[in-house]
Amino acid sequence: MTTYVALLRGINVGGNRKITMADLRTMFAAAGAENVTTYIQSGNVVFRHSADTPGRLTSDLERQITVAMGFEVPLTLRTAEELATVIAGTPFPTTEPTQLHVTFLDAPAPAGAFDGVDRAAFAPEDFAVSGRELYLYLPHGMARTKLPQALGLYRRHAATTRNWRTVVTLHDLAAGN
Repeated sequence: MTTYVALLRGINVGGNRKITMADLRTMFAAAGAENVTTYIQSGNVVFRHSADTPGRLTSDLERQITVAMGFEVPLTLRTAEELATVIAGTPFPTTEPTQLHVTFLDAPAPAGAFDGVDRAAFAPEDFAVSGRELYLYLPHGMARTKLPQALGLYRRHAATTRNWRTVVTLHDLAAGN
């Protein structure tokens, strides 16, 4: 059994696309997940599953949610080990967890995908790409930044973003699962 972390995109935001965490746990269990735990209302699920093909498991879980809820929810999976690598690989200081965010991409960003972004125009904000993760250093927080829009994160990439505190908590939950 592998421990996975599922990151759902765009649920329970502004009262739209509502899914209770109890319903989410039930849907994951119906798809064969075990030890299902949710964290906060934004759609973070830690679970164990026998699937050894994350792509197929992602499709199965998305289908389960669509059937149960009547709307599609994009979902990104990482194993517990992959999440540990994300934490170990942060290129930015993490003294204040509200300043660091990680955007989880479904696939690695193509080479040069963000070369057109003028980093100086956003300083002291910054970003770094590592595999399927995009680290965002936002010293003034996510609410006021224009950097994600400039990167075209949600227009050009299947992605979802979590703050550093959530990433670390999900890692801790996965390590204990």
